[in-house]
Parts: sequence; C-alpha cells; structure tokens
Amino acid sequence: MGAVTVTNGGRTSFRIDGAGPPVVLVHGLQIGQDLFDALRRHLIGTFTVVTYDQRDRGASVFAPEPYTIDDLADDLAALISALGFDQAHVLGTSYGGMIAQAFALRHPNRLDRLILGSTNRFPFDPDRLPDGVRALLGALETGDHARARALLAQMAPAAARSRDPEEDPPESASEQLVRRFAATRGFDTRGLLGSVTSPTLVVHGRRDATIRVADVLAMAEEIPGASVLQLADAGHAWENERPESAAALIAAFLTGSD
Repeated sequence: MGAVTVTNGGRTSFRIDGAGPPVVLVHGLQIGQDLFDALRRHLIGTFTVVTYDQRDRGASVFAPEPYTIDDLADDLAALISALGFDQAHVLGTSYGGMIAQAFALRHPNRLDRLILGSTNRFPFDPDRLPDGVRALLGALETGDHARARALLAQMAPAAARSRDPEEDPPESASEQLVRRFAATRGFDTRGLLGSVTSPTLVVHGRRDATIRVADVLAMAEEIPGASVLQLADAGHAWENERPESAAALIAAFLTGSD
C-alpha cells in the first residue's frame, strides 16, 4: 500500500508490501520507486518490501534546497525508523547504490544485509558518458546552474516541464534533476568501504555500458567478505531485465541460503 511519512523535515512517499524481514529498495537518478514495480512482485512473498521516492522524485516533497548523497542516506535512515524497523536489508541500484553505500557508512546499526547494484564508489566516469551529460556535470562542477538547466532542457525537454503547473512551480522538474545531479558532487567512498561490516552482495550486468566491471570488482574487493554476482545477459537495468531470476538470487542472499 502507498503512504506518506515525515522524514528529515520533508514528506516521503513510500509503498510497503508483503511480509517477512524488511528490505528497502533504493531507486536510481531519474526515476522514482516505480523502478521496482517488476522486482517487488517477486520479493513480497518472502519479505516486507519498502520502496520510496527520494527527494525531487515522485510524490515526496522537500524544501527546494541543495542536498548531498549523505543527506539522502540520512533520509533513508529516517524512513526506516519512521516505519518502526530497527534494521532493514537495503538494495540500492545505480544512484541508489551510492545512497546505499553512504547509508552503510553513516548508519551501520540500521543495516542488516546490503546489495549494491550497477553502482560505483565515485559518481560518473566522464569517458563513458554522452557529451550532453558530460557537459551537464561540468556545469554543475563549476556551479553554473543556469547552464545546467539549459543543458537538461535540451537533453530531456519533458523532464524540464512541470507535471502540474498549478502545484509544481515552473522551475520544478528541471531544477529537481539538477539538484539530484549536483548531490553527487564530492561523493567518493574509495578507501572508506573497508569499514562496512554487513554481509554485502555486489550485482553487475555484464552488458552494463555505464559502469566498468573493473570498478565494480574494485568496490567489492574493498568491502570485507563481499560477494559478486555478474549477470551475463543483463545490463545497467538488470532489475527490470531479469526481475524474476534476480529476485530469486537476491532472496537467497538475504536469507543466507546462497
């Protein structure tokens, strides 16, 4: 069922389904909790599955102010607490994997088992990005948000339009994505993940054109005891390309039966 709760001064939209140990699914950069619609169906028979919209996504509402990945990790901790869980499994994919890493470092007492999918210890590799995205990140790095908004409008005109002009200020959609891109500035967990104590599974699609497998393996190597699952016939969006088989592998890891 869907609901809204107060977290860190904002209102977080979430959905909770199923029964069993709680697992929170943390979505990527441009899409909200709907990313996990397919995967959720295959997990709710074993787990209490929580999905939610991060700041500037979906129906969640926060003040239109800059934030960091650490802030998003704190939002996640606040959500877990608000739902009455002492601990939860956390699965973060892509941008959500960055949040999950920060959560593991900042709130280890709230974390049971950790799954990092299609993600990296640092935000973006310029050599593997389209020219427009590279230019957008460059504008953010220099603090030129006006140029960043213009570039975003060129790249994704629909995203630059408000969903509801009466409820959403004209700046809304483009400003939201600019803030989400900007949140990655300064994110870098290299040299820090050795302190992660939770059992960890790193998932990577071998056809992933965004994240280098070498970077994935380096991340896994830094996390004590981490396991790596490489999916031969999947790419960056493995959770939607192979939801049923991915859910089975995830469940095996989370229940300790892998």
